[in-house]
Amino acid sequence: MTRNDQRKSYLRNLIALACVAASVTAAPQAMAEQPPADGSFELTPFVGYLSGGEFEDSAGAKRKIGNATNLGLIFDYAPEYWRAYEFLYTKGSSEIGGPTKSDLDIEYLQFGGIVSYPDAKHVIPYFGLTAGAARLSPKVAGWEDETKLAFSIATGARVPIGEHFGVRLDLRGYVTVLNNDSQIFCEVSNGATCDIRSKGDTLFQYSASLGFLVAF
Repeated sequence: MTRNDQRKSYLRNLIALACVAASVTAAPQAMAEQPPADGSFELTPFVGYLSGGEFEDSAGAKRKIGNATNLGLIFDYAPEYWRAYEFLYTKGSSEIGGPTKSDLDIEYLQFGGIVSYPDAKHVIPYFGLTAGAARLSPKVAGWEDETKLAFSIATGARVPIGEHFGVRLDLRGYVTVLNNDSQIFCEVSNGATCDIRSKGDTLFQYSASLGFLVAF
C-alpha cells in the first residue's frame, strides 16, 4: 500500500469514526444505562490510528516508522462492574522510512486489565495496563520477523447505549523492549552488516481508536 493509499484509508476511517461519535452525542441521555453487571463480558472491535517509533540504519541515519490505520479486537471480563481483565489484539500496516522505504506490519497481543471510576454511569472513564508481545514483520526479502516483549498503558472512556451496546474511545501507548543498538530484522553472517538497527532500548508507539462494544 502506498502512502497516498494509506492517507485515503485513514481519512475514510476518520469519517466513519466521526459518524459514530456524532450518533453517540445525539443519543438521548435516557438511553445510557448503569455500568455492566458483575460477571459480564464485553467484545469491542475497533479501528484506530497508530503512530510513532523509529530505527536507524548502519550509517546512524533515522528511519522513522510511518503512521498507520490499525484494526483490532478487545475482549473484557468484568468480575466486578468497576474492573475488568482484558485481552487486546491489533495490527497495522506501515512502512520504515528512508531513501528506500520498506513495508512493515506491526502486531500487538496484550493481556492485562482496566479499572473504571466506580460512580460513573453515562460516560465511564478508565485506566489500564497490559503486557504481552509485539511482532514486527518487514516485507523485505532476507529480513526476518521479530517478536519482542511489549507493554501498554491506556486511558479512555466507555459510553453505554442501551443495555448491551456502547462505544469505547481508547488512547494507548505501546512500549516494546529492544536491545540498544542491536541489529534487527536480519542475521549477520560472513562479516555482513544489517541495514536496520534499534534506536535505544525501547520502541514507543501510541494509538487512538474508537470501537463498538457489545456486552453480554
